[in-house]
Amino acid sequence: MKLQLAIDHGKEHEILAVVEKVAPEVDIIEIGFPMVVTYGLGLVQKIRELAPAKPLCVDVKIFHGGTGVASRCFDAGANIVSVLSAAPNPVIEKLVKKAKTYDGEILCDMSAPARMVGQRTAEVDQIGVDYIMVPTGFKPDYDYDIDEPRRWLFRPKVRPLDLAGVVKRNAHHAKLALSTGIDESNIRQVIEAGPELVVVGRAILDAADNDARAAAAARLHRYLPFEG
Repeated sequence: MKLQLAIDHGKEHEILAVVEKVAPEVDIIEIGFPMVVTYGLGLVQKIRELAPAKPLCVDVKIFHGGTGVASRCFDAGANIVSVLSAAPNPVIEKLVKKAKTYDGEILCDMSAPARMVGQRTAEVDQIGVDYIMVPTGFKPDYDYDIDEPRRWLFRPKVRPLDLAGVVKRNAHHAKLALSTGIDESNIRQVIEAGPELVVVGRAILDAADNDARAAAAARLHRYLPFEG
């Protein structure tokens, strides 16, 4: 089980200072979509120079025609590139093939309706994505809409974290990633769901300074099962 720091806000010089201080306390650094839009892949290159041995995830959320985007991300120093599960299968197939040429990986951000997560998981798993990410539900503003009409009135409401089990039951190759709203108050629930990646952002980045951010990351990392 690995801890991934998601960086979705901040000025470039602040982000680089955070990376320099916090990188030793996390397993993977994620350059979030807002940061790619704001600063481009030049930021990825700078982070790669600061942390040459640290795996980098570039969250570009590819939807179509993405092999060129993926290549640019890998060339900039990415190890993992993200694609939306709503992308057409041929696009995801091409991305998986492209990633292999870089010895890289593809993270599939699950964007299907709750009732379709199992089916879509099986499909993208068969294509060969490396990770499938679903939200925890701890930060509702960023969750997918799961309040869908139910066939039977007595059927219990699906919680976002329930989708973790759906992914694990339907994936034979891809590993589970969980994100959004994870902090020390709920990380034990997250661990019980059995993800390979635990993606944390504000619980680390909102600390007072970079020393406090490094300490927060170290505390969260200690919750993860020891792999020896």
